[in-house]
Amino acid sequence: MHTPINQEEFLDLLDQAIFETRDMLSMIESEGEDGELGENAGVFEVLEGMLVELHAEICAGRHTFGGSSLAYADLLVRFRSRIPFADVLEMLNAVQKSGFP
Repeated sequence: MHTPINQEEFLDLLDQAIFETRDMLSMIESEGEDGELGENAGVFEVLEGMLVELHAEICAGRHTFGGSSLAYADLLVRFRSRIPFADVLEMLNAVQKSGFP
């Protein structure tokens, strides 16, 4: 996976994470709450909200890169094994903390 080196590449990776999150929610909806993934619905709903909010903040120019972790960092640590695209989320958080080169 390519490490984003600017805001545009970061947004592309963020869009991928949003897509993956919505795809998971769609699969959960298709199989129903009683399905194998149903217990994870709340995790993906919260994650989707955080990712969409981050996207809006970046596009509005209200987001600063470098320093602190992203809002979902604690959720990622807690539920990493349930998130198939955790590596994408980790990459976004790593870039957030270090900033762009």
